[in-house]
Amino acid sequence: MKFTKSIFLFLSNIFLIITLINAATFSVTYTNPEPLTISNTETSFNLINNGPQNINLVVILPPTISDNKGHQIIITSPSQLIFNNISQNQNTGEIKILYTGETSNFMIGEFTSNILVRAEEVGNSSNNLNLTIPLKFRNTFCKSGEKGTNLSITDVRIDNNDGEDDEWSPLDKINVKVKVENTGEDRIKNIYVELGLYDSTGKNIVKNLEDLKDKKISLGTISEGKEETVQFDFRIPADFKEDDYFLVIKAYKSGEESEICTSSSSDLSNFYYHRISGVRETEVSKQIVLTDLVLSPEKAQCGEKVQVTGRVVNIGDEDYQDQVEVTLYNRELGLNLEKTLTRDFDQGDSDSVDFEFDVPKNSTEKVYTLEFRTYYDYLVDEDKYDITSDQKFTIPLKVEGNCVQQSLENVDISAELSPDTPEAIAGKQVIIKTNLKNLGNSPTTYSISIFGNSPWSSLVSIEPQTLTLNKGESGESLITLNIDNNVEGEKEFTIKATYGGKVTEKKVLIFITKPEVQFNKIIDHLKRNWFIYLIILANLILVIAIIIVIRRMISSPSKVEEYAY
Repeated sequence: MKFTKSIFLFLSNIFLIITLINAATFSVTYTNPEPLTISNTETSFNLINNGPQNINLVVILPPTISDNKGHQIIITSPSQLIFNNISQNQNTGEIKILYTGETSNFMIGEFTSNILVRAEEVGNSSNNLNLTIPLKFRNTFCKSGEKGTNLSITDVRIDNNDGEDDEWSPLDKINVKVKVENTGEDRIKNIYVELGLYDSTGKNIVKNLEDLKDKKISLGTISEGKEETVQFDFRIPADFKEDDYFLVIKAYKSGEESEICTSSSSDLSNFYYHRISGVRETEVSKQIVLTDLVLSPEKAQCGEKVQVTGRVVNIGDEDYQDQVEVTLYNRELGLNLEKTLTRDFDQGDSDSVDFEFDVPKNSTEKVYTLEFRTYYDYLVDEDKYDITSDQKFTIPLKVEGNCVQQSLENVDISAELSPDTPEAIAGKQVIIKTNLKNLGNSPTTYSISIFGNSPWSSLVSIEPQTLTLNKGESGESLITLNIDNNVEGEKEFTIKATYGGKVTEKKVLIFITKPEVQFNKIIDHLKRNWFIYLIILANLILVIAIIIVIRRMISSPSKVEEYAY
């Protein structure tokens, strides 16, 4: 095959040189061969001697036709044909050209090789001419090639909502509008418009497009002379590579595509396809993004739990190692949360992230904007991120219902540990002395409750649970809690006073210690009461000494008598 190609190229150059030098005194015309297609594997042409001299003809067929992407068809007809002594107005007859080869991944479009023809006057080789006849292979989106003339794609509009119409990047939202006209004299039923997207290897990747409901849309019936329009909406996937892509469209009659199908339009850059450039984000601060944010519920009540989910995506042209962090912030709702995704994020990688929080009960009923940011390019040795996303990714949260609105507070709440329990010890009870002062202008009854303590303690009692206070008057309530075992460190809970449809809250911090070991208590007790035990010890020694003296006195007379005897 390589040898045949070499001969073909050599003869092409020779023919060109001779053509530039000689001007023949006769002429030769030809019929153009119809383009070869997937369904049409044979074509033909002929040559006609327009005279006045008789001529000899040499026809050299190209060995292959290639799409320049590694795919080719092979011409199986004889590579060289010779026709001798063709008289004036005589033709060669039909010269057939056949091919074989795998065409399933052949690029969309029209590809050309040349047929070379050399003509010489019989007996006078210096009187000659050379012809180049294009031989085309046309591969279209229609399975059997362009069929019928009654359907026409009259308008194609490509709209990239996030960038250039001919440059698509990951997550770009694309709209493609296609207008189809029935140019025939009869109505056509069951018309469909289908979309395709081929990569540089000839593979149709339309199924990879996100949010594309269907690659083909029914137009139903189009009456003669009428037009109908369809629109394809989709999003570019995260792993969209930097490459050349070919957008194709066809309109056909369902079940009869081999008879009625068109895939060409003057609005397409190459008539049979529209060239698209795949581009990835090059700015490092825009490469890790958060998308597909979803709230559940979309409208939340005060005190309700809200879950936010999203997708972290690398749309850039760089790979990032180790981990990525996402933060959620809203000052009014008291949100400052973070989530770490411990994994590499190479180009096109994505992963889900979720946050959960409670809407504060005293929130104002309105729409809040939740703000997210991404942090990446993690530096392990420094335990920090080198890149923070330029963009803040946002989603609105509407808060409505069950909200307790705070007016100007007319009560002051203070709290401290009761002298009866000066320390908060794990596994023990603690009493919090709570003081309420009426700052209003009239007598008010306050209902006292607490919340936020359940993770570390349980409520025993609130005594009293209601206080009625005159203007400027203060009252006291004791809150008793059972502290859980194995609790330690700073804990908090909230005291809530409810009055006249209003609420005032006070956060209380308590530092909890572990119970001391009994031996340490004894040592501390001895340290505090050493003088008492010293007196006891001295008295004990004195008693023992008195007893010893008495015993000696009792035993002394016996010895005297013994000596007297």
